[in-house]
Amino acid sequence: MGFFSQNCEGCGHPMLSWYVVNEINTWMMHGVAIEPDGSILKGHYDGYGRLDEHEYAIGDTNTIWHEACWQVAGCPTDYRGASKHAQDQGFFYNDPEHDMAEPEISAQ
Repeated sequence: MGFFSQNCEGCGHPMLSWYVVNEINTWMMHGVAIEPDGSILKGHYDGYGRLDEHEYAIGDTNTIWHEACWQVAGCPTDYRGASKHAQDQGFFYNDPEHDMAEPEISAQ
């Protein structure tokens, strides 16, 4: 199977494979997946569905967040259904399409 990805529930950009990140968007390979049963998986995305040792974390069923977007959103734990598939598969895109600064939690 080739590369595939899902879009983050926070920013709408895909989880990026560690093979294609640059110094600006490296944070987009750190992901959080919420499974239908509420389990939370975290790790670095490899482009083939794995977040570290978690097989099939990205794919057809889970709610997907970049870890930074998830933290800014208050670390939600609710399953929202399967996140939208990324048209560019988190790999086949042209710079600077996903070059955006890492979101930060604002001081209140």
